[in-house]
Amino acid sequence: MKTYLIFKTKELIKRINSKEEFYDIKSNKNILNITKKYNHKRGRTFSVRFPKEIKISAEVVGLIVGEGFIGSRHFVFANSNEVAIDKVSNFLRQFNIPIKLYLEISVKDKEKSYISFCKRFWEKHLNIEINKVRLRKEFNSITKYGTIHLILNNSLFAKLLNEIINISKIKIEKNIDYSVNYLKGIIAAEGNINIKKSTNCIYMIRISASKKEERGHYKRCLEKVGIKIYCEDMPTISKLEAKQKGWKTDKGRAGAVIISRWENFVKVFELDLLDIHGDKKDKFLKYFFNNKFTKQFLDFKYFIGREFTMKEAQNHFGFKGRHLSRILTFYKKGYLSRKHINKVKFSYVVTEKYKNLINKLEDQLKLYSTPSV
Repeated sequence: MKTYLIFKTKELIKRINSKEEFYDIKSNKNILNITKKYNHKRGRTFSVRFPKEIKISAEVVGLIVGEGFIGSRHFVFANSNEVAIDKVSNFLRQFNIPIKLYLEISVKDKEKSYISFCKRFWEKHLNIEINKVRLRKEFNSITKYGTIHLILNNSLFAKLLNEIINISKIKIEKNIDYSVNYLKGIIAAEGNINIKKSTNCIYMIRISASKKEERGHYKRCLEKVGIKIYCEDMPTISKLEAKQKGWKTDKGRAGAVIISRWENFVKVFELDLLDIHGDKKDKFLKYFFNNKFTKQFLDFKYFIGREFTMKEAQNHFGFKGRHLSRILTFYKKGYLSRKHINKVKFSYVVTEKYKNLINKLEDQLKLYSTPSV
């Protein structure tokens, strides 16, 4: 379900007016004619036409927080994902201000044809002609088609957007639906899927955030949607610290919030938190389905519609030792219910919660059971 935050433009402007400068506002149906004026100094005046109400989705708030830059006079959003670019572009269009853009391509060790390949992709997707292309010769490309930079130059817009983002973050922390969609934007912008080579399974989702307060904000949103953080934050490492530690790279590393454990990966899956970024979703699903715990969960479909004992499960799956504790884990998470057979033995049945998840898992498994995945 799409969730939007609605802001009254007049109310936002009241928050940024000062003794030195203010904005004169005249209404015209659903549009405000806004003129910048000064009280005790000279300055450059300008007029703009903004909507009376500003509508922004929680997803776009997340994308802007993750990959946007709000300066004193301009706003920049850079991303290589076409869905993210579309969502932010649609938000910006309501302000009736020209949106400038350019394409940035890392061309180190690439053929010359790669430049035209990237340019053609974005021109077709955006249905425009891209006139400005910035080539980065010092970096290897980590994107399929390069990165689009959206730029909007207007000091009033920058001030309003800054207010919108700050207010939105407070509201988002208190609302589950806002938090779910906000995290979709954050993970699309700043999320990384990490795979453990020894098991070939996902072992963490890392959300980059340099500042401690930023990581605290992300964790409050994650906890709001039912994702419990077990690991300590990954600290930010400066270039100097990286050098002192003898790292191969001297670029340092941004801090991060770490999402670990199977039950949290299930929550990410159930809430579709990777929907915006298709490549990240594909990677997550591939290694999530490769997890032994996921495979075992799928195998419990055998017991739908029948009661079973611990011994019957042991015989069916060939469980030994500690693997039997997984049945208790499923029970504690609400995927199984049980009743006493006698004082020490129980019989188990799968619950509706299990059936709902198994159906969604199997639907996704059909979509992603291709050789590339």
